[in-house]
Amino acid sequence: MSDDVEAHPGGRRISRRRFLGAGAGAGAAGAAMLLGRAMSPMRSMPAAQGAGGDLAATAAGGADRPPPQLLQALTVAPPGQSGFFSVAGQLAGEAAGGDPAAYGPHVDDQRLLYWTFGYKPGGFAQPTGTPQHPVTGGRLYRDPYGVPVVYADDAHALWFTVGWAFAQDRLFEMDAIGRLAELTGPGAVPGDVQARVLGYTDAEYDTMFDQLLDTEDQVAVNGCVAGINAWIDQVLADPAQRLPAEYALLSALPEPWTRRDVLASGVLIVRSVATAGGDEMANVANLVALQQAYPTAAARGIFEDLFWLQDAKAVTTVPAASGTFPNSPLSAAERRAVFEAAADAAEALPPTLADGPGTGAYPIPSATGGLSPTSLAGGLGLASGAGGSVSALHGALPAAARAGVARAVAAVTAWGRSLHGGSYQFAVSPSRSATGSALLVSGPELGYSYPSELYELEVHGAGYHVRGATVPGLPVVGIGYGTRLAWALTTGESKTIDSFIEAVRTDPTSGRPQYLFEGSWRDQQCRTETVSYRPSVDGVPLGAPVESVTVEVCRTHHGPVVASAPAPAGSPAAGQPGGGLARSVAYAIWGQEVQTLSGILAWNRATTFDEFAAGVATVTWNENVLYADADGTIAYWHPGLYPVRAANTDLRFPTPGTGGYEWNGMMPFDQMPHAVNPAQGYLANWNTKPSVDWLEDAAVAPGQPAGTFQRVQEINDRISGHRRLTLEDLAAIDRAIGIADKRARSLLPLLLALRQEPDLTGAEAAALSLLVGWDGSAYQPPAGVELGAAPGTTDGPAPTVFAAVVDALHHQLFGALPAAVVGFDDRRDPLHRFDIKPLDNLAMRVLVPDTSSLRPRHDYLAGRTPRQVLRAALQQALSDLASEYKTTDMAGWRRPHPTSSVCSLTGGVIGPCLTMPFEDRGSYIHHVAFT
Repeated sequence: MSDDVEAHPGGRRISRRRFLGAGAGAGAAGAAMLLGRAMSPMRSMPAAQGAGGDLAATAAGGADRPPPQLLQALTVAPPGQSGFFSVAGQLAGEAAGGDPAAYGPHVDDQRLLYWTFGYKPGGFAQPTGTPQHPVTGGRLYRDPYGVPVVYADDAHALWFTVGWAFAQDRLFEMDAIGRLAELTGPGAVPGDVQARVLGYTDAEYDTMFDQLLDTEDQVAVNGCVAGINAWIDQVLADPAQRLPAEYALLSALPEPWTRRDVLASGVLIVRSVATAGGDEMANVANLVALQQAYPTAAARGIFEDLFWLQDAKAVTTVPAASGTFPNSPLSAAERRAVFEAAADAAEALPPTLADGPGTGAYPIPSATGGLSPTSLAGGLGLASGAGGSVSALHGALPAAARAGVARAVAAVTAWGRSLHGGSYQFAVSPSRSATGSALLVSGPELGYSYPSELYELEVHGAGYHVRGATVPGLPVVGIGYGTRLAWALTTGESKTIDSFIEAVRTDPTSGRPQYLFEGSWRDQQCRTETVSYRPSVDGVPLGAPVESVTVEVCRTHHGPVVASAPAPAGSPAAGQPGGGLARSVAYAIWGQEVQTLSGILAWNRATTFDEFAAGVATVTWNENVLYADADGTIAYWHPGLYPVRAANTDLRFPTPGTGGYEWNGMMPFDQMPHAVNPAQGYLANWNTKPSVDWLEDAAVAPGQPAGTFQRVQEINDRISGHRRLTLEDLAAIDRAIGIADKRARSLLPLLLALRQEPDLTGAEAAALSLLVGWDGSAYQPPAGVELGAAPGTTDGPAPTVFAAVVDALHHQLFGALPAAVVGFDDRRDPLHRFDIKPLDNLAMRVLVPDTSSLRPRHDYLAGRTPRQVLRAALQQALSDLASEYKTTDMAGWRRPHPTSSVCSLTGGVIGPCLTMPFEDRGSYIHHVAFT
């Protein structure tokens, strides 16, 4: 194993990479020669060969055929499979005015298919053409959309070939996910420091690898690494054709991967999309803001209204008839007492505990360090071999691209920090299917980019016969289907990270950092991390990472120390040397992230329900898993490691680290929420509360419902009214939920009830008449404009009026609350623009109290009736719209439909960048109907 890779944060890593200076290279003549070689072959390369081109070997003799599937599948993965932009492709794209299709094959061939609600055949592909043979026993085909179809004679060859395909299509994206900081300048240092604080050492990664549960899992990791590196060797041998243009832009070369890189990338993804919590200080800030505006009792009542834990009437994925799964032994009254004590302690916490090196709050160091301008201008690094070729390619890039290096660096850094989860899923049992077989839909919502975060693939061999999606660099099919079963994933949103507040000091004898636990001072586990970075000029990174900052990284037994503050009066640390408070974060999944890899690989090999369920029991992350199979079984699990907390813990606030609030192990798998073949005949989840009696912090899980006011009801309503659903119906449901204003289901009937008011004005009556004929769709382009075909459209008067009324309703009910609290709670996720948020839930509880078991603790109506408030909101909305559009003619009230950015990782400096109409849909979708 290579020793030249240092541990990097939360899963990212840094290696000693080869870099090129601004002045090194072969010059313009060399660039012209290189581009002359590069452009012609790329234009004539068969689409099925991707970036491999000339590496195709002799035909496999036609022996590779997929096994029969007992299902039909449709998929779509926008904008396209490939994320490879060569320098030649960049020139072609810019020459075509930024047309995404001009940048290369399979870059953009699924974008319009997706946005116009189309799908491609998703069953196992029939191999055609001549495969590539990247390793003995491994064969790589491509389907008509460029999706890799891998056949292999053994597991090593299988995952070697998958790694090869990963690197062909997504090499730069893999570095951006797993090893970003080394590519950019000082602006990446705060994120790198944060990752060092929260991450693991090389020795810890090696231990994780040794703990993989099956030798097959180690074979998968090692094979994937070997395949990635084999393609990197091809890139370095011929950068003119094979080097992604992003590297040329940044004057850098890809470095070989190690198995630590694969594990670190996995840790990062798990931390980004499948864990939640650790941000309790935001709740503390909201409580303090409320108590500055209201008396203590009133402030705490409002806080509990906004950030509740449990509603007995909440919509859940597991039907109540299938069981309840409590995660707290306390009654509502007992939880209230715990809340009061936790709130008392929270109010006294220094606000500086919110931010520190472990949260990314670290100063950006000097851009140029101690290097002289002459050194920077002259360049650092390689000037011959591959390095000289890359310098020539850098010089051959369009001037506009070279001028955008700083923008590209900022965009890549922002993309790396934006990884997150979301998603919807639903499964239908045979009793509701037209064919008498099960159905399943998967829609992971991870945003859009060129390329997307997910990577579609199909693998056959060594016990694997599956197709689906993964994150490039991770040797699994995370979401997908096999010959007779299918599955989906959504973010669980249960709180699995807790902050602990520690009293700390410096040991007066040894000088070591210590923390107080159970009355004794204990040494923290500390190490020194050196974070290197590339110097930059005007935001442009130059040369090798010769500058660095040194950071002390410490842990208590709870976890990494992320922030600190001086000791307040009365603290046990007051008066101690270096006395203060520290906030550490405890991860339920700490050190066990890669066991999820073992679990997924197990269900990739599964052919029965029991085999799949055993894999689910192995995963440590908190991702909802939905399942369906050819036998007609449907099932749901809310799995992973979930801590059994001390009864005196309130999920919403930091926990004292004194020793009286310790976790008591992890909840057994069979006590986590789950359901198999429920009597209602379907299971649906849209980041929904998993089950009755399961407590969640609404600040951690903003999609948590109160009563039945949650986006999953858009799915439930469309399934529960049908008994003969087909594959075509699944597509219709996916379309309907993607364009729906989720708030309309519950709030629209309340508005329409105002038609009974005897003294409506003409404008009020006209607005309500508009809403009578509205189907609740947020996306209503003008007549003749196809849904999804192009951005820049407007929505009709009805959705425009409705959205304005909702905004006015918030003002009527919550306008007196502190702006910071309302702004925090009423945040609009860009993936869910027309969604139901906690303020919408609270509004519904105020207007129709019986929809929830929670009664508002504050008089938000201010002495008015619900109808009076709704009418005031309608009047305010009409006034606001007339002012905004400068007309009282409602036909002219058409808001611009929101857009989603679809840009390359460099923000369009390399690769395409455009906008598309907003749709609340998965960024990779598969529909499966068993036969």
